[in-house]
Amino acid sequence: MMFIKWRVLMKVMSKLLPLLVVVTLLAVPAFAQQGSVTGKVLDKEGKPLVGAVMAIDRKGIAGHFEVKTDNKGSFFHAGLPTGQYKISVMVNGVAATFADNVRITFGGTTPVDFDLSKVAAQAPAGLSAEDQAKMDAEKKAVEDTKNAFNNGLAALQAKQYDEAAKLLKEAADKDATQHVIFANLGEALAGAKKYEDAVAAYNKAIELKPDEFGYYNNLGIAYGNAGKIDEAIATLKKASEISPAQAPQAYYNLGAVMSNKGRSKDAGEAFKQAIALKPDMAQAYLQLGISYFSSPATMGDAVPVLEKFLTMNPNASDKETAPQLLAAAKMAGGGNAGFKSEAAKAKEKADAEKAQKDAEAKAKGKTKKP
Repeated sequence: MMFIKWRVLMKVMSKLLPLLVVVTLLAVPAFAQQGSVTGKVLDKEGKPLVGAVMAIDRKGIAGHFEVKTDNKGSFFHAGLPTGQYKISVMVNGVAATFADNVRITFGGTTPVDFDLSKVAAQAPAGLSAEDQAKMDAEKKAVEDTKNAFNNGLAALQAKQYDEAAKLLKEAADKDATQHVIFANLGEALAGAKKYEDAVAAYNKAIELKPDEFGYYNNLGIAYGNAGKIDEAIATLKKASEISPAQAPQAYYNLGAVMSNKGRSKDAGEAFKQAIALKPDMAQAYLQLGISYFSSPATMGDAVPVLEKFLTMNPNASDKETAPQLLAAAKMAGGGNAGFKSEAAKAKEKADAEKAQKDAEAKAKGKTKKP
């Protein structure tokens, strides 16, 4: 009977095997990283300046945004791509003053205030022919960089990875100081499966901006796809340290890298860590369950994990796949207990050990003579 049961199980698994091969990694699109700016503008008399146009211009690569001050002279603009900006206070179409090199960070809100009463009235100085020529050359270089970047970004979003990589490399060659160019270049190269080149691009982005979670996260994925597992592990762990709030994503990706390289046991540990940090991360439960299918001895352990996953509103595809996996896991002998987190298991073990010690102490006390 056991032999027949095992043959049936193997038949089921042969149908499910294609579903267990590749785990999708969670990259962070470089162009999706945004922040915001806020501030207040006072006029020459120190009163709130109402209705002034705030011109917000991204430096190095394209991006022009505008917002007006409200009746308190305040302004706020969200959804700005990360980078350096020049913010100008426009009065009657003329810049009354500006703030340069304003940094917008991922998820952050940068404060910038203006007080026109403190701006010295100075007549604009004339430019020499040499200075004008230099300014024109710099302006053309900026425009060329912007055009290459914008065209590269459009190709990237259209998943034309080779063309995107070509254009973004052109932008990077023109301006090697813009981390977001190298980050998007890395994404394009990874999409084209040129993982070694993607690693180099992400490393350059990190050199320019060493505190960006997304860059480390995507670098870790690129290392994993390039077969450099040790580097992938170190990089994804670094990503989790940079942004604890996004650590579950880093550990999930670590598990995905391990799983895709056939290291199911290590993958399972990473998925457990993702679940410990984010107990509602549904995909981590699914992938943890799948990791148990690497050995007949652990297939039954997938039952409580997959049962938990099915209570978490999975998408249509996973909703079809998970029950099949669950049935196979039950056929392998699982299903005796519900899902327990690693923390819950550790507490149970500690409680059991304490109970045993207490019982032993009590028994020892009874054996003592009065």
